[in-house]
Amino acid sequence: MTRILVVDDSLTVRMSLVDVLEGAGYETSPCATLAEARREIAARPIALAILDVRLPDGDGIDFLNELRQSADREELPILVLSTEAEVRDRVRGMHTGANDYVGKPYDPEFVLARVRQLVGSASASARLVLTIDDSATFRETLAQRLAAAQYDVVTASSGTEGLRIAAARRPGAIIVDGVMPDMSGDVVVRRIRLDPVLRTTPCLLLTGSDEAVAEIHALDAGADAFARKDADVDVILARLSAMFRAADQPHPTAAQLGPKRVLIVDADIEYLGSLGRLLVDDAYDVVQATTGAQAIELLSVQPVDCIVLGMALDGLTGIETCKRIKGAPTLRDAALIALTADDSREAMLGALAAGADDFVSKQAGNEVVTARVKAQIRRKKFADEYRAVRERLLQSERDAAEARAATVLAEARAAHADELAAANRELEAFSYSVSHDLRSPLRAIRSFAKMLEEDVGPQLDAGNLDHLKRIIAASGRMSDLIDALLELSRISRAELTRSRVDLSALAAAVVDELRQRDRSRAVEVEIAPGLDAQADPRLARALLDNVIGNAWKFTAHVAARIEIGRARGGFYVRDNGAGFDMAHAGKLFAPFQRLHGGEFAGTGIGLATVRRIVERHHGRVWAESAVGSGTTIHFTLGG
Repeated sequence: MTRILVVDDSLTVRMSLVDVLEGAGYETSPCATLAEARREIAARPIALAILDVRLPDGDGIDFLNELRQSADREELPILVLSTEAEVRDRVRGMHTGANDYVGKPYDPEFVLARVRQLVGSASASARLVLTIDDSATFRETLAQRLAAAQYDVVTASSGTEGLRIAAARRPGAIIVDGVMPDMSGDVVVRRIRLDPVLRTTPCLLLTGSDEAVAEIHALDAGADAFARKDADVDVILARLSAMFRAADQPHPTAAQLGPKRVLIVDADIEYLGSLGRLLVDDAYDVVQATTGAQAIELLSVQPVDCIVLGMALDGLTGIETCKRIKGAPTLRDAALIALTADDSREAMLGALAAGADDFVSKQAGNEVVTARVKAQIRRKKFADEYRAVRERLLQSERDAAEARAATVLAEARAAHADELAAANRELEAFSYSVSHDLRSPLRAIRSFAKMLEEDVGPQLDAGNLDHLKRIIAASGRMSDLIDALLELSRISRAELTRSRVDLSALAAAVVDELRQRDRSRAVEVEIAPGLDAQADPRLARALLDNVIGNAWKFTAHVAARIEIGRARGGFYVRDNGAGFDMAHAGKLFAPFQRLHGGEFAGTGIGLATVRRIVERHHGRVWAESAVGSGTTIHFTLGG
């Protein structure tokens, strides 16, 4: 069970809090001193602490700071409870890390509401109906009919008892009489609406009048429905059933139903007390200040729903205080009622010009001031609800616009990708077709040219013989180019299947074949052992054929050395050959680009093939080189 620590040197306060908290189902640890509190916290787990400020052996806010500095209690919910007159204590407590502050004299139900808000409570019983009525006969009659309608029923004979049962049992609905000896039904409903746990509980207020004003009074208190007490019980049951149906709909937010806090600012202490007591009786949480500076300081640590601001203040005037409050972005939305000693036209115009939302004279009486507070809080509630609805609509519009834009973009990308894939397939098919169809006539050209060379070559003069040799050489180069194009097309279209590939063994096989083809070369080759990769074996072999073949070719004019190894998260092939100017590196892997002219044989397709193989493995390839100092080709193979 949840345990609450109560620290207050007043036995009356401790017992009052223990009574209301244990009545709501919490366990309590009452302590009169900080020493007792420290022992209690060390002995057992605490879910929340309620601290007085003035204690015999220390300061409650200093103890609050001590708890906040403790690593295992820095998140402990803490409620400070002290005299309302000590504004500095309230500000100091909130700045030190209190979760909330309730001024004395306090309403135990307010304290219980704050506790529930901070630590929660048991879940509600959906079919449990609480009936609050001081008439035993009516309670018994209604309870029997409710039980016959398959409802669970619990009853209370007074508003105070009803609130305690509601806190402990969390009923699914509440039926409350409008007139009872200890408190009226509308006050009970208001206190239900102040409770963060009970605030959405459907409430039916029973009245003794069928006039329209009775319904307005009931709904203004926060009731979901009302009925005449002397009406047929079937009417009450129908109202109850309708409330349960409505309860299945989405509820307003906690901010809209939260406890309503009123700040009263006036230099007259007696007036603060009388107006404050009247508002507390109407189930409002009241905060008091005697100067404009105190009011602004309080507002900086605790938001309020309505401000009753006296114009006759010492120091910072009421008009200037009003301007500062309405000029602050975080405070301007609070309803502000200007309060003056008289109802002169000049006073009203001055207050409204300073930003006040309403104006009332003390001469009108506290009941009128209270009615204005209710009206302004109701207006603020409607404004907040409208703002919330508008923000939700705007957010929905933004979300819909973003979704439409994302859909259009995705469709455009998909269409572009499809078009690109189709174009690439067509290009590859065309390349393959052209290359393949060119081979037959090219073979015929070369064959007939060789036959001419063999049959009539000795009879030709030097010029014609040179022309014939050029035809044979050009057709040979063209054949090599077509072969390279066919290989590039094949590599682009071939299915890729990854497996473990020993690149060291593949490189050794490539080098061995190069040595067999060119026995006159003495090339020093160093291959690092253990060059493993997850790659397509056939494409990996084609890659090494081209890269190592290039290194072999471009080291033809030097004492050749080729090194194959691992670096930079991938692999490399390094040679000490001709090298190239890095200014032209962008052309290196493009088809038909040759950086060395006719000095070295080649088609310009080899490194383009290497790039395509690497891209199909989701890797990357790049080169480092300098003219006359060799080249290093780096590549990764993804996966």
